[in-house]
Parts: sequence; structure tokens; C-alpha cells
Amino acid sequence: MTKSKFIVTEHHAKRAGLHYDLRFKMPSSVNWASFAVRKGIPLEYGKKVLAIKTTDHSPEEAEFVGKIESGYGAGELKKWDDGPCDIIKYSDNHIVIDFKGHKVKGIYHLINTGTMNKSDKGKSYLLFKGKQV
Repeated sequence: MTKSKFIVTEHHAKRAGLHYDLRFKMPSSVNWASFAVRKGIPLEYGKKVLAIKTTDHSPEEAEFVGKIESGYGAGELKKWDDGPCDIIKYSDNHIVIDFKGHKVKGIYHLINTGTMNKSDKGKSYLLFKGKQV
């Protein structure tokens, strides 16, 4: 298990529309993994949503809130939640994280579906909240 931290931003993007960016500091790296989640972070057990893996971010990029003036991500980013987390498992196929935020709390899974998203060219993951043990 690796101690880490995360942020979720509400991203009002001009091109991609409203979605949420889930980012967390990766184990053994200064960079943060980033996932775009169109339907929001599920807060209850049983709801599954699509999360598209985007490019890794530097700490400054990952925690940025404010306005991006131009480029693909142009638009407004507002902090929706953040806090510490424990990365329980981290592989290309399965990520398990225990989030300790104000809204996002508990064990979450990101399962690689093995497919690529045609529009973003990112790997598709299934994001869901796991049962508490």
C-alpha cells in the first residue's frame, strides 16, 4: 500500500463538454495519473461509469484549478473534491484505491476494459466503488 493524494475537478471544457477529472499521484513517480469521467464519480456502491485514461500530469498540472484559455482542455476547472488516499494495487489492468476525501470515500476500482476510446485514443476503464469489508 502506498500513501498518496488525489483531486477531482469539475471540468467545463469548451470542446469535450462537462466531465470530471480524477487524478492521483502514482506510486514511484512524481507524476499523477489522470482519468476523464463524463458521468461523475460514483458515490454509491453498484454504480459503474466509464473512465478514460488521459496523459499523466505533473503535480502542478494535476492540481491546477482555474481557467485554461486554449488547447484541447480549454475551459474552467473547479475543485470538486480532494484529499489523501491509499493506493492498494496499481497495475495497467487493475487499480484499487482507498479514497479519504470529503465526497469520495472508500475503496474504488479502475478495471481496464481492454478497449481504446476512439475519440480520445485513451484506454477505457470501468470505475466503481467497491463494497466495504
